Amino acid sequence: MTQFRALAATLVFLPMTAIAQGDEPADMASDKAPTAVIQPEVGADGEKLPLKADMTPEVEEPLGSESAKPVPDDVDRSQNAIASEADAAPERPASDAREPHVDPAPSVPASDAPEAAPAPVAEEPPTDVAVPEPTPPEPEPDPLAIAAAECLDIAGPASAGVPTGAADADGQKARLARAAAACSEAATADPADPAVLFHAASIAQAKGDARTTFALLTRASVAGFGPAEARLGDYFLFGVGPQGQNIQKAVEHFQRAAALGDAAGMTTLALLHQVATGVPRDPARMVELMTGAADQGYHFAQYRLAQTYLTGEGFPGRADAALGIPDTAKAVDYFTRAADQGNLAAALELSTLYADPASGLPDNPAEQIRLTRMVANTGHAPAVAQMGVFYETGRGVAYDPAVAAGLYVKALESGELAFADLRRGAPGPWDRDTAIAFQLVLQERGLYNGALDGIVGAGTAAAAAQLATP
Repeated sequence: MTQFRALAATLVFLPMTAIAQGDEPADMASDKAPTAVIQPEVGADGEKLPLKADMTPEVEEPLGSESAKPVPDDVDRSQNAIASEADAAPERPASDAREPHVDPAPSVPASDAPEAAPAPVAEEPPTDVAVPEPTPPEPEPDPLAIAAAECLDIAGPASAGVPTGAADADGQKARLARAAAACSEAATADPADPAVLFHAASIAQAKGDARTTFALLTRASVAGFGPAEARLGDYFLFGVGPQGQNIQKAVEHFQRAAALGDAAGMTTLALLHQVATGVPRDPARMVELMTGAADQGYHFAQYRLAQTYLTGEGFPGRADAALGIPDTAKAVDYFTRAADQGNLAAALELSTLYADPASGLPDNPAEQIRLTRMVANTGHAPAVAQMGVFYETGRGVAYDPAVAAGLYVKALESGELAFADLRRGAPGPWDRDTAIAFQLVLQERGLYNGALDGIVGAGTAAAAAQLATP
């Protein structure tokens, strides 16, 4: 049995060529498929035992062929395992049974040997590439800056100029009321935007706080803000500030405002030169300053300059040949520019000029109607009555007695116009149909019980006067 184990151990390491019957060269053994061989059992004394009748070897066939027969169950399973290992192992010569065969590396001439790849070299980072700086954190929003932006957005540009009319003044008040909280908060910044300080001063002035108003305007003037200089000049000129009236200080503020190009300050300084208040009388300097402000688009300067060119007011003899005064054409130009910005006084004066044959202006009913309607739409009673005259006479519009009468009633109901001034500028007496329409309205209101005769006498006038009574 010991010999059997030794033999089995030897067979485990033998290649398939040593177990197969017949020795063939190694290069031919590869052309044949490996064969399975049934080894005879060996006895304890080393002799081969005779094969059993049912173990007669079959003709050797290549493993895996269709004629191969299965191994009987009573054949030693270890031998089948050996045969299986031999099938999988490559053929080697018997002398190399225990050592794996390694083919020697082919000799390659030194000149033909491939060059070894150079070792990778670490690239140095470029020295001329700017390394981005780390992004700093975003600063927290400044609540005072936010308030300042809101103040300026609501209140609009700061200006020391006078409004064009009542509607413009009301609009400015409404905007400042909405911006009051933001402007007052933003004015606490140090430094604060001068425009914000100016708006905050206007808000304080509306509250009657003259001391706060003066302090805020002073801060803005120190920053070189022209509107603040002009407004401080007004304070000292009219004595409404805490320091009372001081004409010299007023002039100093107006001069600084004019040097900064502020139109309102330039206009007031021009008027001071016209009337010789705090400065010498100087009509030429007055026209120079007023022209500079008018050319900036300041409506009040345009209106006053138009009056100067129309009447020569402020000049000895109401004329100055060197300055070309008077000049009706220039007067009309400045009146028109002021009226187009909403200056009601300029629009009314210009409308009157177009209606006056002695003005030297060409007759232009359409322009006269445009200017008068512009003012009438604001509720200005004289302009409303003037539109009534146009409808009564058919000048520039279709003749319509009923519309004319209704406009007369509207003008009188405002309480701003007396009956005697109702038809000022009319070319003649009442148109009969218009007078009857007017009497009819008075009758419907229960104010007139006389005859509808178109004669406007004392009874009609007395009834009309009651229209202004609440």
